[in-house]
Amino acid sequence: MRGTQLVLKFLAVCILLYSGMAHAIEAPEGVVYCHGKMVVEFVFDRSDANNDVLLTVNGKTNKVMTAYSWFGSVQKPPKGFKFAILGEGKFDPLLVFEDHLLDAAENRYIKCN
Repeated sequence: MRGTQLVLKFLAVCILLYSGMAHAIEAPEGVVYCHGKMVVEFVFDRSDANNDVLLTVNGKTNKVMTAYSWFGSVQKPPKGFKFAILGEGKFDPLLVFEDHLLDAAENRYIKCN
């Protein structure tokens, strides 16, 4: 009986450890972009009618807004422009193009997943 209890406790610990590791190594939900050591990912938040995205920068996620028009609207958008993510700091705006992102400091982020 004592041996069975030890085996059950061991199995329970293994299951807890495995489930914790599975959450820690969570796969990205959207496209991941990189610039140096900076890692940026965004996915659309479909929980309401707004055009919000969940913007993740180096593991920290914030819900932010999007804009689909080019700023100043009298200017023609650059080739490949899709929309802007209105984040904070150097990510206000984060411009989304067909094949890259461009932050406010004009750093170019390329797909890395």
